[in-house]
Amino acid sequence: MKNACLVVKMNNNGFFQAETTEILDCFIKNGYPFDEIRLTAFDEKGLLKTLRDAEQDVENLLLLCDGDLIPLIEAVVSQLDGRFVRASSDAGMLVKESFSLFLVSHDNISRAQEFIKSVCLPEFVRKYQTRLDKIVVKTIGASKERVEEVLLRAKRISGTNLAYNHRRNYDEDIIEVFYDSNTPRMLTDDVLRVFAEELQDYIYALEDKTIEEQLVELLKLRNKRLSVAESFTGGGVARRIVSVPGASEVYFEGLNTYNEFSKIKRLGVREYTLKSYGAVSDSTVYEMAAGLIATGDADISIATTGLAGPKSDKSELPVGLSYIAVGTKEKVYVFRFRFEGNRKEITEKAINHALFLAYRELKNM
Repeated sequence: MKNACLVVKMNNNGFFQAETTEILDCFIKNGYPFDEIRLTAFDEKGLLKTLRDAEQDVENLLLLCDGDLIPLIEAVVSQLDGRFVRASSDAGMLVKESFSLFLVSHDNISRAQEFIKSVCLPEFVRKYQTRLDKIVVKTIGASKERVEEVLLRAKRISGTNLAYNHRRNYDEDIIEVFYDSNTPRMLTDDVLRVFAEELQDYIYALEDKTIEEQLVELLKLRNKRLSVAESFTGGGVARRIVSVPGASEVYFEGLNTYNEFSKIKRLGVREYTLKSYGAVSDSTVYEMAAGLIATGDADISIATTGLAGPKSDKSELPVGLSYIAVGTKEKVYVFRFRFEGNRKEITEKAINHALFLAYRELKNM
């Protein structure tokens, strides 16, 4: 099957990406990914031509738009062969033997999701007489080029027998591979083996779980306790951990030691270290992680320090320079990064890497 999404705006200003993603996820999580997503400004003649072309090129077309555009787009859709049925004030569908069109407003996400679950997905099941299953591969830290290369290799092996959905956010890659009951097990095993072998140093899950869920679960399995000390990530690592139900069983404390004096007072970082090497240094992050372990309250620790920007400080170190430490009772491991992006992107990347590095070290304990 070939699925496409057309986002229609009154003009080309903006793309309501968050709303689009939430709506598309309803399809993707149920095994129906999109091969193409396009943005266009509303133009009656242009849209009609696009829809007629889509009838020949795709099997299923999702039209997303502002609520005010629903009547205008419905008038265009009604010029196609077939009968357009309005399911509600902001959604409707046109279904033919070889082509289905779904029109949905993004104005109310919950109503859009309900329409997809109650109308669109049942139509997919009826149309194809099968439900897709999926393989999930989640990684953190692999380069974009490396992941795309491995993905291309997997696609060469599977040909048109499998469908893929790939998302990358803050150095985390989520790859979903969709297959149906007619797909040979050997083929899915071969594809999974490609990802497992080529990305083994970066994989944290082969199921639909977050890195924080994996970390908390492994802490419980290993019967270990975790403490966190953060500087430039501002409590982001701790926030992710405590979002997991049951984290209190394995999470001892999280300190947001943003100020240099706080690092000295709360973590035992030496004043000499801060004056000699600065707050953003391997020496400082080492002592932050070691200070948590020294209390005897945790078996493993995470510490972060860095420059998130948008400008450097008096140290004149480059924006994006970051140090992450993972400490155990035997050793403290320090990692240096130079993240790119704006302030939010830099901190979110650092949070992902910190959680992943702790998970990876815990696996080896």
